[in-house]
Order: sequence, then structure tokens, then C-alpha cells
Amino acid sequence: MARLIGTVALALLLSPLAASAQLAPADAGSFMGMWALTLDGPQGAFEQALTLKDESGKVVGEMSNEMQPEVQKVTDISKDKDSLVLKFAGNFQGNPFDAMITMTPDGTDKVKVSFDINGGQFSMSGTGIKK
Repeated sequence: MARLIGTVALALLLSPLAASAQLAPADAGSFMGMWALTLDGPQGAFEQALTLKDESGKVVGEMSNEMQPEVQKVTDISKDKDSLVLKFAGNFQGNPFDAMITMTPDGTDKVKVSFDINGGQFSMSGTGIKK
């Protein structure tokens, strides 16, 4: 019986439901709203539009850019000390990837941004300004 309970507990911890816990809007504070993110990439500046909003009592992100104008919805959003962390899976020209965007406050309505792809295999950094 103890083995069964342990197996069920492990399955719950590893399940997508456990991993998809979302941040409450009150915990996101000043991060809520529309942002213009500018990242420094190998081909120059890369701009990303990000909106953080309340959807049924949870923070949801919606991202788009010129290269991928369709909206990418992000629901895996958490806090790490003062920073906001968004994790999502994407696909660029048929190549799937895992991404993480970290936004760290840098004054009023400004953030430092780091964008890591596939666990740091490719990274960009930049800034964000609240619109």
C-alpha cells in the first residue's frame, strides 16, 4: 500500500497538471500589462511584444513578433525572487524548442530581459519597456 501511495504521489508531481501551476495576478504586480521587449540577437535587435493579463484569476502571457505574428500563449509563469519567469514551447520554421524568458525589474516600467532557448543552448539579453 505504501508503495502504491508513493507511486501515485510521484506521478502527480511529474504530471503536466502539477507543472502548470499558474501565478495569481496579485503576485505579478507591476509586471501586468503590455511590454515591448528588445533583445540583442546575432542578426541585430529582435523585438517581441508581450502582454501579461488576468485570465480567470491567473496570469497569462501573449507574445508576438514580426517573424511570428501569430500570438503565442504562455501559461507557465512564476516568480523567482523579484523576477518574473515565463516558460513555453515554441516552433520556428519547423524546429521545436523550449524557451524561458526572465524579466528582472530595472527601474520604473523597465526590465532587464534574458531569453534562453533549450536550456541555455542559445541566449539573448535585452531590455523591456512597459507601454
